Amino acid sequence: MDPCSFELISGTPLSAVFSGYVDQSTTTEFDDAYLRAIGAPVRFASSSPIHHAAALHDSIELPATCELSDYDADIDVNLRKMEKDAKQWPSPEYLKTVQEGRMSKSRRADLVSWMDDFTRYFDLAPGTLHRAVSYVDRVLSQRTLPETDTEHQLQLLGATAVYTAAKYEEQCSTHKLNATAVAGICGLDTTSKEVIDMELGMVEALDYDLSGPTAYTFVEHFTRYIGRGEQHSEVRRLAHHLANRSLYDYSLLQLLPSVVAASAVFLARLILNPNAIDVQQWNEDFEELTGYWPTDMASSPCTC
Repeated sequence: MDPCSFELISGTPLSAVFSGYVDQSTTTEFDDAYLRAIGAPVRFASSSPIHHAAALHDSIELPATCELSDYDADIDVNLRKMEKDAKQWPSPEYLKTVQEGRMSKSRRADLVSWMDDFTRYFDLAPGTLHRAVSYVDRVLSQRTLPETDTEHQLQLLGATAVYTAAKYEEQCSTHKLNATAVAGICGLDTTSKEVIDMELGMVEALDYDLSGPTAYTFVEHFTRYIGRGEQHSEVRRLAHHLANRSLYDYSLLQLLPSVVAASAVFLARLILNPNAIDVQQWNEDFEELTGYWPTDMASSPCTC
């Protein structure tokens, strides 16, 4: 997606506001995106150990064809438990109950598109967009947008969420982006202090918990077990694309991230292998891969 083809909320072309803020000499690599996505949270969802018995639907089926260590099993159970923490996820009705018409579904989709453009232009770490969008939705589920200067405040929140998520996903992001650059992107004489103040307010609204798993986290987690080779890479790439597109749809906030990710993996495998002969085996393999039977995803509202 060409970043210059989108425009800022204020109408300024991205190419104009972004120029001068990218350090072209920086070529930081993102190593092991999956481990970064689940590692070193600001605060864990639970301070006590999570045992294998605690899992989605009281029982998680892990891939029988994979020789998983206890550590792998603990990761799966911990991710499932964290995604069901009520503090981690936004209200699926916040546009109506909290914002009361100040923001529409299409306006939210435009903001997500701009945030996507932002992350691509600065080549931010994989997973940044999912985490940033979750921050925005969680904040807007609690705090009403102001009556005046709404567009600018919304843009500032989106840009700050990307900035904060990028630092969480990859510490080296500070070499690509800082508060001054974010302020310049937002325009309208925005200062770096406004960005810092917005970040402080956002983190407070998030109760200092920045670490919840996203659909990106689960796509990475599920596709670890597919195997290696060209097909594995294609499934992972397409699943991530589908999961990214899901961010634009406000109605999908009612689904758990693992359900969105499982659906993306299911569709990716189906698209790349539409002539699967043994449907029963295909479904069983999918359940081993994700913990879901395909029909479960058709009726899986968020229970957080």
